[in-house]
Amino acid sequence: MLIFYKLPYDIEQKYTASTLDGEKIEIQMTMKGYRDFFRPTTFKGKMLIDDKVYDVFEPERSDRFIAKMKKKMNGDRYFPIIANENRTDLDDYYTIQWANDKFNTLYFIHAKNNSRYVAPAQNAVEANKIWGEIQHFLR
Repeated sequence: MLIFYKLPYDIEQKYTASTLDGEKIEIQMTMKGYRDFFRPTTFKGKMLIDDKVYDVFEPERSDRFIAKMKKKMNGDRYFPIIANENRTDLDDYYTIQWANDKFNTLYFIHAKNNSRYVAPAQNAVEANKIWGEIQHFLR
């Protein structure tokens, strides 16, 4: 049974994300989640954001073993960096601030212009509703 826990799981999502002001982008993601017994779950794969390809990868973490174990026991996840595929524009990346296990709901920031997106949301009204539902996770 434990071996199945360690098997990567697929994450595939396609939706519209919106800022709280209604600025929209289209997202398609294909990733894998990697569970571990001794550290938080990590993610790797690809994202297509407004027809531009981004790599989803795990940055180096400086956490020591005990810190990783505490995070794991608290249910934390290590969210990936989403960087443009060819790395030509150094500030063209996104950071995920929160997502549920299958990335059905997502909150992330585009570093280039500090735009904060919520998904899935077709407009500002939907984005604000989701934002209200997930804020308590961000504290």
